[in-house]
Amino acid sequence: MVFTTYPSIKESFWQAIDTSKFSGNPAEDSRLQSLRNISIPELVKVLEQYSYVTKIHVQSLNYVCNVVSPGKLKVLLDEIHFEEAGDGNPEDSHYNLLKLFLFGLNEQFGGTMLTNKINPQVDALIAKYDADLKSHPAHVAIGMAGMGTECICGPILEEIWAQVQARKDLEDILPQLNLEFWDIHTGEIDHSHALRMRNAIDGEVGESEESAEQILQGYELSVKFWDDLLDIFVTL
Repeated sequence: MVFTTYPSIKESFWQAIDTSKFSGNPAEDSRLQSLRNISIPELVKVLEQYSYVTKIHVQSLNYVCNVVSPGKLKVLLDEIHFEEAGDGNPEDSHYNLLKLFLFGLNEQFGGTMLTNKINPQVDALIAKYDADLKSHPAHVAIGMAGMGTECICGPILEEIWAQVQARKDLEDILPQLNLEFWDIHTGEIDHSHALRMRNAIDGEVGESEESAEQILQGYELSVKFWDDLLDIFVTL
């Protein structure tokens, strides 16, 4: 007698996630690799627009923290939101930390590169993301703003930072700048978040096919958001 085994809901979920990941390896993505060769003003444009995504991330996490049920995932999301918002000090929010880096970089090159306004395409993309987040069930929002940001944003930021560090024209300048944002988002803190998020999502999926489908739907919406964002970046 031959027994046929079928993957559990959790196994099927993670298999689907693996096939829905951000398109390609960030380390091989030409849109990110181009950051090594574009002009300094163009690089500042990209990073400034990224800062607005960092800003909306805090608001998205706050929304998800308010709709997710009590449990391990909510505890983790509350913790990440608290850190992103500055650990109780708004001046230390991750948005402001990235701005400090940008202000310093801008000053090193004459102080005229920052626009201090969001690009209309980025603004429209963020508005769509926010509308999707708030128009779907809580588990879809978890896939978008919880899993989607921690498990996609981290590798993208690591590659952005790798390309910035590889630039010869910034070799002597980077040590003079405030690098706290990059220390947080390209080091063990973010790696720990991603691992803990995966474990918490595993518990959230449980044996519920509906939860698995909704979290996967949210994750796929987040994948599309990041792909669309990088497509915009190469046109700035």
